Amino acid sequence: KNVEKLPCARNSLLTGLAAGTGVAFIRGVSTSHWFTFTFVTVAAIAHQVCVRQMETERKQVMQIIESAPKRTLKKDSDSK
Repeated sequence: KNVEKLPCARNSLLTGLAAGTGVAFIRGVSTSHWFTFTFVTVAAIAHQVCVRQMETERKQVMQIIESAPKRTLKKDSDSK
């Protein structure tokens, strides 16, 4: 119901839809199995690529956070 909330789902499905439509048009409109096969294959591959990119980005962000110097607040001993 809420596919748009899943990460990478919308773009993967749209990519698969476009590829499936293109291949079905080239192979002939009457061959719906070409559309289905292409749609599922391209959407699955696009989703995996997107998930891997997100995971790589998360790892890079974690490395940056871990390598950043730890900052602490100094307590002011002169304040009352």
